[in-house]
Amino acid sequence: MNQQHKDQAAGLRRLMAGPKPRIISLLSAASKPEHARFMTNLAAPLYRQGNKVLIVEATSALMREVGHYGINAEQGTLLEAIMRPELHQPLINNDSQGYSVAKLLSGNSAGRFLQNDNIKQQLERIFLAMASQHDIVLVDAALNAQDAMPLDVLHHGEILIHMTRDVGSITQAYTLIKQLCGQIGRRSFDIVVSHASEAQARVVFNNIAEVARRHLYIELDFAGMIPSDEHLGIAAKLGRSVIEAFPMTKAAAAFKALAGKIDHNHGLLETSLS
Repeated sequence: MNQQHKDQAAGLRRLMAGPKPRIISLLSAASKPEHARFMTNLAAPLYRQGNKVLIVEATSALMREVGHYGINAEQGTLLEAIMRPELHQPLINNDSQGYSVAKLLSGNSAGRFLQNDNIKQQLERIFLAMASQHDIVLVDAALNAQDAMPLDVLHHGEILIHMTRDVGSITQAYTLIKQLCGQIGRRSFDIVVSHASEAQARVVFNNIAEVARRHLYIELDFAGMIPSDEHLGIAAKLGRSVIEAFPMTKAAAAFKALAGKIDHNHGLLETSLS
């Protein structure tokens, strides 16, 4: 085993020896606004269930493009903490909904630094240290040019694909699954379907699961569905989660159910490390 893998394995073992956060990477096959709304509305009930929740925005989006997460204008990224430590910028901001938010990097050009093994190892150490202070970490992730996660450690955690019933979204979701399998091999993925009833979501899931089973030889898991609900948009405009603004709605019930399933199955990084 080379030094990089030794450092990563050691970091994961240290994390597993202490409080065990659940690290869930969420890949989007939905629109950016839809996915951001999904992330924040999932974080809110997880926090209300008594969890210390952290959202890590790990795409190449610029800081000004992720204000919906409550990322502060004065906040620094994890990459900046490595490249410009003299700035002493705060890395975590506590949102009014109770969860915390952090950003991995900013801008497409920043992604080139992840090709440097030393920088990537430092980023993973900061990420793991930050994760260890929380119960659940939701990572808004995107695949890089090599069809991989921005951090290798994310391949060892859970991966959830967020999609809708739209044909383009279904195609994109399958593409994401295929790209990941090409990089990290056969493994299971969780699927959440938005803008759907329970029956509609099951049909969409069964179809994509059958294709994945037949062509990729993998099993997908149905995590849940989020119905179409105008209250989601209204709550977003108010800067609040739907569970806080409209707790009796169908959307609020769906997010509570999904959060309850995540919390009930609490576990982390079941990968065997050597």
